[in-house]
Amino acid sequence: MKKLVLIAVFVAISVYFVGCGANLPECQNEEDKIKGCMERTYYSSGELEWEAPYKDGKREGIKKYYYKDGNLMWETPYKDDKKNGIEKEYAQGNLRREIPYKDDKREGIEKLYFKDGNLLREAPYKDDKREGMYKLYNKNKNLRREAPYKDDEKNGIEKWYYENGNLWRETPYKNNKIEGVEKWYRENGSLCFSITFENDKAISGTCGNGRTIGSEKLREHEEFTRSRTLEFYCEKQLN
Repeated sequence: MKKLVLIAVFVAISVYFVGCGANLPECQNEEDKIKGCMERTYYSSGELEWEAPYKDGKREGIKKYYYKDGNLMWETPYKDDKKNGIEKEYAQGNLRREIPYKDDKREGIEKLYFKDGNLLREAPYKDDKREGMYKLYNKNKNLRREAPYKDDEKNGIEKWYYENGNLWRETPYKNNKIEGVEKWYRENGSLCFSITFENDKAISGTCGNGRTIGSEKLREHEEFTRSRTLEFYCEKQLN
């Protein structure tokens, strides 16, 4: 029942926005914006750049941006002069991104798509801040990365995955800083190495075979923004 109500609400909003922009005269002055009109701007070469419907002196309806070739670039829904609804970005005629807004603030799950239409990224927002599980996918529709956010900061275990779906690494965060034991895994699922962090600083590390990682190697790991240098180092320790 709740789903039917939500569908009815979205349909009503869509009809409302379409109706707002239908057959409106072009805005000539501020008085027209009060009566209801469509404001338009054009590229220097004459093509339509964007158009926005007005009512009672405020943007009301869907503002549209266009590429020079006439294809749609952006659609931004307005109500009472504020972004309300799903803003959409297009590239070469395909949907590229969806951003949910409520009263000019991001509210809901922002989505980014590959050219083929498959989902690339999901980023949840609440009151214009990241809140919830950020997810990144590869072209095969498999999860590549997930990171928990609270109040726009990483809080919890961030995870990266191999193409085969196995865990690559997991990193604990507290208020956007690494805090705890970070673990890196081989593609077969075995532990490659682990590093203990305190307040975003590497304190100690151990290869999967138990061999201690020296302070110099830990510094390299941090300096190269936690690249895969330690993976190669620990693999050598097996030989």
